[in-house]
Formats: sequence, structure tokens, C-alpha cells
Amino acid sequence: MKNNKFKIKRLLSVVAALIIVMSMVSCEMSSITDISGDTGGGTRDVVNNDTTTATDTTADSNKSQATIQEKILFEYNGLSVTAKEIISDTIWGAGIKVHIENNSNKDYGIGIRHAIVNNCMITDLFSCTVAAGKKANDTIYLSSSSLMDAGISNIGQIELYFYLYNPNTYQTEYETECVTIKTSHYNEMDTTVENAGHVLYDENGVKIIGKYVDEYGLLGKAIVLYISNSRDENIVVSCDDLSINGYMVTPLLSSTIYANKYIIDDITILRSDLEENDIKEIKDFALKFRVYNANTYQTIFVTNELSFGVE
Repeated sequence: MKNNKFKIKRLLSVVAALIIVMSMVSCEMSSITDISGDTGGGTRDVVNNDTTTATDTTADSNKSQATIQEKILFEYNGLSVTAKEIISDTIWGAGIKVHIENNSNKDYGIGIRHAIVNNCMITDLFSCTVAAGKKANDTIYLSSSSLMDAGISNIGQIELYFYLYNPNTYQTEYETECVTIKTSHYNEMDTTVENAGHVLYDENGVKIIGKYVDEYGLLGKAIVLYISNSRDENIVVSCDDLSINGYMVTPLLSSTIYANKYIIDDITILRSDLEENDIKEIKDFALKFRVYNANTYQTIFVTNELSFGVE
């Protein structure tokens, strides 16, 4: 059930990214400030918070296009996937062209469980079905909005986790280990994390920073977060008991973060919840974060209630 929830959120993220890119509509942002009472009575603007450092995310117009060497990414039961080149699309963003040969006697669907660029978990757009004895050319697109949110303009390393499934039953048959692609920019890739904001939680190897509130999200409003995982295990972060302006609402957050990786994600508050409680603007919120193991779904810890304001 939790895995399905993640897939739904991931699909919604892809749809949102496409609409944002195509409409080119800018969003209004509000800062997150501390109202927990432990900062000497003052507030800290999310952008000017001195506990984090904002990075310059301006793309270098003179930076050359990254390239990759042709490489077999994986082989299984007569099926092979080969990376041919990296491309840049004005709408879809960066992509890896792949050539697929299915020399088996079975039809296969191919997907990607997780994609990571420069240690940042991002959204990918890829799904391909290849019939027995056939070939296909396709492109693995890396979400331009995910890269932009993380401040990544120079792709140096791409890590992919593929899976094969029966296209009729959708039953997973095979999953790869991490497949790593290094580009020509590997030695000078972006490694400074875009993590400006207010620290909401920083214990037990997990750091969560509130960046801003998107007042005009696709599905409602969204609290944008930076989450890093320095533990030696893959984790999922969700939240419980979310209240907005004192009213309980249902949050949408299910972020998978691999060991020593990070993600830019958000807590989505559905428009229907906002309308039901007559919430036109987020003034303050309270919540608990729940962290559990990504493989066993066993809860690792739940935070105390965290309360913060928005200005």
C-alpha cells in the first residue's frame, strides 16, 4: 500500500512537472519561519537562515553539453539495454537515448525504480515495452524541474535502478543493482547542494529543511522540503498529524531517499482539504515526520510535533 502511494505521488510529480514546463507559469513562494519558541523570540526567513547556504543556480551558458560513452547498462535473459548518448530537449529536459534488444521468447516491459543525478533523487520519465525478438529505441528523460529545484545544471553522474515486468500482468520479474553512468562532466559536476531554508529536523542521520511554501501548486498548496539521508540504509519519509492554521488536513508525502543521497520534495495539501477548512493562506503548520526502512517498512523513528510559521 505504501509502495502504491509512492508511485501515485511520483506520477503526480511527473504530471506537475510537465504542466509547469509547458505553461511556464511562475509560482508565488512564502518563507517558512520558526515559531517553536526556541530561537529567542525571533523568526528566521527561510532564505536568510544562517544555518544553511544558498547556491547560485544560474546555468553557465558557455558550459558544453555533457557526453557519455556507449555502454551496455544491463543484460537479462536475452534482453539488453545499451546507453547510446545524452541529449537535451527543450521541453522534456536532459535524456539518455537507449537501444533495447529483446532476443528472448518473452515480451518485457522496462521501467526505472529510482533515478539519481549527482546524488540527488529525481523523477524520471521512462517506460518501454519490447516484444519477443524485437528491438526498440527510446529515451530516459530526467526531470528538468527536479534538477532545477536541486540547483543541478551540470550532470556528472547518473544512477539508475531498472526493473523488468510482464506487460500483461505487470508482475516484476527482475530488478538490477545500481547502474552508474558517468558523463564527460564527472570531474567538475555540481556537488554543492541547494539546501537554503529553515532546518525543521536534524537528528538520527536525517536532515529536513523547509524551503518555501508554494501557494499555487497543481493540486493545492505545497510545503517544499530538502531531505538528506546520511544513514547506511535506504529510507522513506512521510508525515503524520499535519495541521494547517490549526485544522487537521491529509498530507501527501512519501519520499524515498537512498543511503547518503538527498531529495527535493514537497508535502502536498489537497485543494479540497483547503476549501473544506476555508484555508486561503497557510499561516502556520504543525506535523510529525515518520521515517521507516525502505525495504522492510519498519518504522525507524517518529519525530516530536514540529510547529512552524509562514511569512
